[in-house]
Amino acid sequence: MEMNRSMARLLGRVDTEGITPDEAPPGFLRIAEAGWEVTPGGAHVLSALKSAPPGPFSDVVHEEYTVNGRGMTDYDLPASGEERESRLLRRCLAYARVALLRADALGSAVEVSAYVSLSYGGLADDHLTANVTFCGDHPGVRPYAADLEAFRSESLLKLRRAGLPPW
Repeated sequence: MEMNRSMARLLGRVDTEGITPDEAPPGFLRIAEAGWEVTPGGAHVLSALKSAPPGPFSDVVHEEYTVNGRGMTDYDLPASGEERESRLLRRCLAYARVALLRADALGSAVEVSAYVSLSYGGLADDHLTANVTFCGDHPGVRPYAADLEAFRSESLLKLRRAGLPPW
């Protein structure tokens, strides 16, 4: 697991022990459980999110983050505060884990990673939102986030399948 300093501070405040798959919203679980496929261009995408390509991609990683990236459901959470922060992060991690565990079925040499970000937005930059996307580490292709510290306005974590403890 790699992260920027902002995510390290966030993980210091949020209890991530005992996360279970059912902490991910049901729609996200269905997406993860539907599995993965490799597109003709070599992108590793969640099958349930794949549709007709929205246009030309600059490279395989661009295709992956475009297809796989989603904002985390938050309409049922408090508008602000520690509970929102904790539950958003835990939801993202639960979804990411289920999806990464399913990626094994591809039997690909490409390692797929989950990128979890939390950042403030809205009209007054006071509304915490979260996003999860998945990208592979493709030889000769620039990674989605080469320098996590360069993302100063968000908390960013890269979670790899390798080394994930079992549920």
